[in-house]
Amino acid sequence: MSRENTSSVDMANGKKMAHYASQEKVAMKKEFQGNGEDANQKQVINARKSENLLNAKAKAKRKAKLAKASKKRNKK
Repeated sequence: MSRENTSSVDMANGKKMAHYASQEKVAMKKEFQGNGEDANQKQVINARKSENLLNAKAKAKRKAKLAKASKKRNKK
């Protein structure tokens, strides 16, 4: 989308669109690059969140297993 449409006779709009798209692409790259330390800090936080989520899932699985066993025991 960042290339001009050279097939038309009037290319003013095509150039405007190509310029706008290239500006958007540059702005997006700057957002993702950011500051190195800030990006590393975000990665650490996301890794911690991921680890907490995995721990919570494992805990819920254990609880469900114990509840199922308890239910089975009480059924008899």
